[in-house]
Amino acid sequence: MSVHKKPPARARRTRLPKAERRERILEAALTAFERGGYHGTHVDDVIREADIARGTFYLYVPGKHEVFEALIDRMLGIFLEARPSTPEPEVSSVAEAEAVLRSSYHAVFETLRRHRRLCRLLFEEAVGLEQGFAERLARHYRAWHERVRATLTMFVDNGVARPTLDTELTAEMVLGMVERLSRRYLFADRAPDLDRIVDAVVAMELRGIVP
Repeated sequence: MSVHKKPPARARRTRLPKAERRERILEAALTAFERGGYHGTHVDDVIREADIARGTFYLYVPGKHEVFEALIDRMLGIFLEARPSTPEPEVSSVAEAEAVLRSSYHAVFETLRRHRRLCRLLFEEAVGLEQGFAERLARHYRAWHERVRATLTMFVDNGVARPTLDTELTAEMVLGMVERLSRRYLFADRAPDLDRIVDAVVAMELRGIVP
């Protein structure tokens, strides 16, 4: 007597907590944007990548603009939190200033490398897009610029950097250097030599600011 097996029941989607479901949508969106860019990616691409129903997508995110915006906000938050685990100390010598710079650059470069997928999206897609994205980037750069400028000002006040140092322009140059190095070395698939990068950056900055 033959036994007829019942066809397997259709697998039910796992019910996830709201925060975890939104996280999966954002991760799927990141993959879709990496593949097609902002303009070449549609909501359907994200839905397929996340393997969810259309209604589920719109339950968590209003649309493509908002999901891209959420990824930008996440990256900007990561940028601003990229700092050493210990508070920045006061300095009274070039050696102490060098230690502060090394610790700071290591923290920043390690963070950018760890989150390179989001970083690439930010630098390669967000720049030049619509006004709302540009305003978010501008706020981020102002905050990061102020953090760098504050450190340089502390160096000047403590006699470690020359008193005539233009901390405003120097902070801008530091940000440009970090961005360029990130594009060239940190976003590549091959792991960079972070110590080499930090050595070069710190040596250049010290030569430019010490009396």
